Amino acid sequence: MNAPVKLHLAQHGVDETRPLGLEQYYDVQRFYFREARLQNRRQARLWLESMVDSEVHYWLPVFEERYIKDPRPAPTIDDPAVYSDGYDDLQHRIERLETGLVWMEDPPGRLRFLVSNIEAYHTGDPAVIGVYCNVHVYRNRRQRDEYHHFYGREDLLRRDQSGALRLYRRKILLDQRVVLDKNLYLFL
Repeated sequence: MNAPVKLHLAQHGVDETRPLGLEQYYDVQRFYFREARLQNRRQARLWLESMVDSEVHYWLPVFEERYIKDPRPAPTIDDPAVYSDGYDDLQHRIERLETGLVWMEDPPGRLRFLVSNIEAYHTGDPAVIGVYCNVHVYRNRRQRDEYHHFYGREDLLRRDQSGALRLYRRKILLDQRVVLDKNLYLFL
């Protein structure tokens, strides 16, 4: 899609003129590095229970490739999506993976998440942080199944009562027009 994407974060008062200070930024960076490590190790249950807010919205919208002059708006959360999940939906996906009956994941493939270009900003709510980042996921299975996913994320992280950061909102901006992977049994 060539039309400008209406930023998910802008709707939540993200102020790009107010980047986080170093200490808070390092908290955000550690959050993403831990998330990547848990995904690399296929510890989705631990990721969900220790890093995801109970009010999460996990969204992978479907974008249409359009001409620049096409006036139609960018996707909204009411439009069709690959994922538009809440906490219970994520939990059900993990439960399904834990059954051992997902044949595309037996034997499990190997994953490597690389997170970069992390930008973190204050929002109108002192407990919420707006984050932009880029991700590269390398995935292989068996001898010849090899895939790369490149995408951006627009996240809101919210501090819980203990002060720990939790994923509150995630908008995934997949750079591929068509996903060539055989499945998406992973958490982007």
